[in-house]
Amino acid sequence: MAHWLRDRGFDAYAVTGGVHALLGAPIPEAPVRKGSRGRDWKAGAAALRHRRFQIYFGGVLLSLAGSWVEAGAFGYVVLLLGGSAATLGIIGFLNTIPNLLFALPAGVLADHFDRRKILLLFQGGNMGVAIALAVLWAAGDLTVFLMGLLAFIGGTLGTLSFPAFQSMLAGTVPQKDLESAVALNSLALQVARFVGPAIAGVLLASAGPTWVFGVNAVSFLGVLGALVLLPSSRAKIVSVSSGVRGAMADGIRYVFGQRSLASLMVLMVFAGMFATPPVGFMIPGLVRFQLHEGPETLGILISLIGLGSVLLLVLSRRPNKGEPSLVCYLLCAAAIAVIGVSTSVPLSFALALIGGFTGVVFIGLSTVVVQAASSEEMRSRAMAIWAAAFVGVLPIGALVTAGLAAWLGAGGAVAVDGAITFLGGLGVLLWRPEVRWLGCAALPEACVAATDPASFAYLEEEVEAAKAA
Repeated sequence: MAHWLRDRGFDAYAVTGGVHALLGAPIPEAPVRKGSRGRDWKAGAAALRHRRFQIYFGGVLLSLAGSWVEAGAFGYVVLLLGGSAATLGIIGFLNTIPNLLFALPAGVLADHFDRRKILLLFQGGNMGVAIALAVLWAAGDLTVFLMGLLAFIGGTLGTLSFPAFQSMLAGTVPQKDLESAVALNSLALQVARFVGPAIAGVLLASAGPTWVFGVNAVSFLGVLGALVLLPSSRAKIVSVSSGVRGAMADGIRYVFGQRSLASLMVLMVFAGMFATPPVGFMIPGLVRFQLHEGPETLGILISLIGLGSVLLLVLSRRPNKGEPSLVCYLLCAAAIAVIGVSTSVPLSFALALIGGFTGVVFIGLSTVVVQAASSEEMRSRAMAIWAAAFVGVLPIGALVTAGLAAWLGAGGAVAVDGAITFLGGLGVLLWRPEVRWLGCAALPEACVAATDPASFAYLEEEVEAAKAA
């Protein structure tokens, strides 16, 4: 089966089965390599050989663990203060609206200034937010309004930090190990996502929210210390003549000029608007109002959602990342839809495991593709566009989910969101089949698409000669 694609500046076919299928020849079986699985694991962890990445990885892992301790408890604290399931959606809106407002300018900022200084400033600010939450709860002065305000401030600081973090990551390893670095960075995120909520459940039940917020504040010392040890990081080539608005426009043209990346961004919009709000904001409501459980169950449920990054280390080495990305996207959407109607704790745990595992792989592979496909000059802006497409639409999704929760309850809102995510993915696949070849860069093993136009022209001549004979 062949698909006509337009990508990276020229037209080409993507052919299932590669060159052999294009010529009508039998597809040879790939030789079995002894120990190939072990080599895949080692290649996936290749970035750990570099000292700069080790420092970056350790600091980010510690900070992320603290952030997920707080994230795992944040919604539950809102409920303790008298908030409702709909309030969770509103808090989510306030926390994520900065991504829609500031994601693209943040990418330009990271391309124009020293990323290390940017991160020291904004991560120090986030540490201050965590300290404020701990002090306010301990003093008995924390309210839903203040939590919303601090959620907005923390979301703004996180948005302004994200492109700088991603671009600084790329500077810790040589180009050949970039995919490994991105995959390991996703692994750090998901390890933190697994460990953090479990710790949050224990802390909430035994010590209270002050300890939760305090642990997060202390964890920022890890990333701040790593940043002090790392050298300055600035883009090698920066277009400054066109100004901020022109630089943003250049980044948009760069990303959407590649149809496979453009298709990925549409998938990210569906994932951000309809798949993430149920996971990010409605889980506490499901636990309390539908499963009738407490903070321990909440911690376990959110922890299960964080699994999946170990598989990501292997899949990140595949030339073609489109097929596993799509499969994981659709499985995650289906799991979200079903968990919305589940009233069984064991079933909800199983669905959280499936949905979390596949969701982690999809998001992780998407970051690998965007990072690896972007030039040094455009990487910050490309990742900012990824953030705008995925996290930037979260405010809209949070409001939609809050409205659905007020109408259908937390479970009904989650079920509807999951169904829309699933149908949206099928629609993108039918509209842009080239999304199946995300990151494809190998011939003839994966595809004939936007990689070697001269080779493709040569193959056309062979086909015409064979027909004439």
